[in-house]
Amino acid sequence: MKLLLDIGNSSVNWASEKESNFLSQGSFIYDKKNIEDSLENNLLLTEKTSKILLSNVAGKDIYNSLNCWIKKHGNIELWESSIDKKFGGLKISYKETEQMGVDRWLSMIASWNKHRSPLCLVSCGTALTIDLVNSEGNHLGGYILPGHDLMHKALVDNVEKINIKITNTPSIEYASNTEAAVNNGVFLALVSAIDRIVKEFSSELGVMPKCIISGGNAKLIKPLLEFQFKHEPNLVLHGLLIAHNTSI
Repeated sequence: MKLLLDIGNSSVNWASEKESNFLSQGSFIYDKKNIEDSLENNLLLTEKTSKILLSNVAGKDIYNSLNCWIKKHGNIELWESSIDKKFGGLKISYKETEQMGVDRWLSMIASWNKHRSPLCLVSCGTALTIDLVNSEGNHLGGYILPGHDLMHKALVDNVEKINIKITNTPSIEYASNTEAAVNNGVFLALVSAIDRIVKEFSSELGVMPKCIISGGNAKLIKPLLEFQFKHEPNLVLHGLLIAHNTSI
């Protein structure tokens, strides 16, 4: 049995896998200063766990802490995904691949492997990312925006008269108080960016791309979008498994 880990900037998504089936799965917020405790409190390694597959965008220190935690539980192999220029007909646009988060690449792998069609991929995490792939599998590039919580925090921390609680009420309606104005403005900014990109990309293609949304805030943003998106909650983990199985 394998344990798949997608370590982001603030949370960990995980799944236990056997014969390409996810047996169990979940997510948790982790403590960057003590990720070993976060792992110990939220994950279970058993004698049946033979290998850990890793997608990590949180840096080398987090990787080292994970490695130390694994070693405390026996001789379990750790395999970390990286980015290639090409994968299964998919071709990355970045000249310096190390500048791209591996989670974005794995999301593209999973989506391209399944659909083999133009893609608009949106991930709603600490940052909101958008990636575009054409019908030939060429990654055309993308965008990175502050995510929902970062936009809120920037306003609360830097504007004196905005002293409110961060809320997660999906709305882009006109607001009649400051708390709602900030909340709805943040959602409006994110939704407007996504909708505009889909509109322009579909105009360039002459067809509507397959639109896929993932990430911790996907369920909040998806209902507000003009265009129809499919929610894929474990996109990175599916891509991680495909990348691993192709490499062995």
